[in-house]
Amino acid sequence: MAKPTKSETVPKAMQEKFDCITAITDDFAQQHLDEEYATLIRQATAALCRKRPSPLASGKDHTWACGISHAIGMANFLFDPSQTPHISAKDLYAWFGVSASTGQAKSKQVRDALDISQMDPNWYRPSKMGDNPLAWLVSFNGMIMDARTAPFGVQEQLAEIGVIPYAIAPEASSESRISLAPRMPVEGRLPEAVYTLDVSIIDGPLTEDFVEENPQITRTIQIKGQQTLADLHRILFEAFDREDQHMYEFQVGGKGPHDPDAHRYGLSAAIDADLAGDVTKTTIHALGLTVGECFGYWFDFGDDWWHVIEVMEIQDKAGKGKFPKIVGRIGANPPQYADFE
Repeated sequence: MAKPTKSETVPKAMQEKFDCITAITDDFAQQHLDEEYATLIRQATAALCRKRPSPLASGKDHTWACGISHAIGMANFLFDPSQTPHISAKDLYAWFGVSASTGQAKSKQVRDALDISQMDPNWYRPSKMGDNPLAWLVSFNGMIMDARTAPFGVQEQLAEIGVIPYAIAPEASSESRISLAPRMPVEGRLPEAVYTLDVSIIDGPLTEDFVEENPQITRTIQIKGQQTLADLHRILFEAFDREDQHMYEFQVGGKGPHDPDAHRYGLSAAIDADLAGDVTKTTIHALGLTVGECFGYWFDFGDDWWHVIEVMEIQDKAGKGKFPKIVGRIGANPPQYADFE
């Protein structure tokens, strides 16, 4: 399906609102971002102006400016310090003079209205599009494929009708890092074995008051070996009482976050050569975990909730009840979006 055309054209009745909001966002982009971000934010503002009725018709200009900037930032990993440019979500809210809760609420309203998601090709920076695997997915005879593997002539046709950003010669997209030796199941261990895991939050957007009251935030989970990492993510989402889904990945066999020696498991292994496997297809059993081993879980590639998961026990036989399940809690559930004011 062709990508929607973006522009800065707005109805006459919304021109003043558009000008007021973009004057604020252009100033913000000039100080902290770049022209690519400024353009995307203006285009998103225009798209909201064209909605009937437009959500921008009510509400304060600076609040909408914050929400729109945050929404575009989330799609482009603006809050990841490894990116250039980058700014923390806390500093973004502070610049616009709004609370974290208000900024997040407006951002969600914008993302829902424009159907913006992380790595969304429709709202991704053009200069980074070559690194965005989602921009190159096409459906062919009911199957999803990476257009970068298609003949150059086919890519040119797809680019011409707007299905992909541009054509890339196949040899230009063939690089990938050296594959690590795959994780293997422990010999003799049954897939039906039950793993008891302690999952602790070690970093994230936590207020000082919350940390003082909850020095340890740990959930104990039991999960069967035949269940997947996606199943583990779902029970962790419930265990920490989260509200909104975000991208996530598990890192197994490394020594810390972003360890190049870790095996990374995420949502798009079929299109990302850096991932060792897809969470929906990788079972706990297949990881070859042992008692005492720790691995990582990274949730929300923006607010960056980091967890360490320790294997506490492995039982050959499962008890009664539904798995996975939460069997222990230490500390309160932190709010997914902390208000630092």
